[in-house]
Amino acid sequence: MKSKIYLSVFFFSLLFGFSAQAQLGKMLKNKVKNASKTVVKEKAATTAGTTSAGTSSHQSKMPGSVPGSPYTEEANTVTTSLAFLEVIGTSSGYTSHIVNGVNYREGEMEQGKAIVFHPDYDLEYSWLVFISPKVLDGFAVENARVYEMTSGSYIIKHPADPNQQLELGTSGLILSRLLKVEDDVFVLYAGASVGGHAFNVPSYIELGDLTITNIIAPPAKLKSYSKEEAKKLAVEIETKLKANYDAAAKADLASVKIPAAEKLNSDSALKNFAKTEIKKVVEKDGGQLLHVNIESNDWHIVHHKITGRPLYRWIRGAFTEKLRNGKCKLQGYLLKQQYDGSSYGNTNFGGVIHGQMPYGQYIDCNNTQP
Repeated sequence: MKSKIYLSVFFFSLLFGFSAQAQLGKMLKNKVKNASKTVVKEKAATTAGTTSAGTSSHQSKMPGSVPGSPYTEEANTVTTSLAFLEVIGTSSGYTSHIVNGVNYREGEMEQGKAIVFHPDYDLEYSWLVFISPKVLDGFAVENARVYEMTSGSYIIKHPADPNQQLELGTSGLILSRLLKVEDDVFVLYAGASVGGHAFNVPSYIELGDLTITNIIAPPAKLKSYSKEEAKKLAVEIETKLKANYDAAAKADLASVKIPAAEKLNSDSALKNFAKTEIKKVVEKDGGQLLHVNIESNDWHIVHHKITGRPLYRWIRGAFTEKLRNGKCKLQGYLLKQQYDGSSYGNTNFGGVIHGQMPYGQYIDCNNTQP
């Protein structure tokens, strides 16, 4: 299920200066694949002011018309309602853009409430799309609605190194979220997400990875907001989402049970042999063996396909272990005895069973004993 994340490294000197391959600290460690590509620089000198209507006016001197953009050499001024606390960019094909301001619209989509941002270089372009499904309604804090980015990508300065830059999109393990804190004020943040439960159990962003990537607001309001205060709000929301996720995970674990022991479980010689062999396997990986049982009532005999002569026989069992990370797991195993032509020989450990339910699942550590 794990999609790879691609970071695009741009020689985009007007935006961030010289760039190198970038990783967003712990949040991207071992979870990203770097890729570089050449882009066409946008040779823009920008100024920003405030109109009488409270909107931000940006002028960009372009080297000519940009396809799909309202900019031309003759008419190169657009008016946008929102600006950014910090520099932000985007790319389209092989062209990169500094985004000085955006317009936005809100509405309803099938998945939930939606916010769409349109960049100043192309006010017809739905650049970033955010959806707030109903499942997130219960996680608002201080009336801040939570949205998830479902379309688009954006470029930011690397939080740890301003000389590097980073592109974040909608694929992979990195999740970008938006908080609507006022009618026209938004907080954009991102981090490594934890997910994988069934529908209606939303994922959460790892608190140690959470990074405020920008604040979007009318220019006159930007000075009233700080990334530090915004992070407190985002952490509070993600803490609620984590608690909900952990509760769902615990419920899932509680449904996993050890298979019942059957008749051969009373054979002490077989049971002790199984414990000894399984313990070797578990402790080799740094784990702790918790419980072993035998699930079989009798031996299952495997015959030669042509002659019908017995080849060997086997029984199956289950065991639980505590892993090095403190989690517990339910596993299965096999015991075998080879047939020598007249009788069955010594018992051999047939190995841990792989790819067969219910084995291989995590189990509540409180349920590792029958």
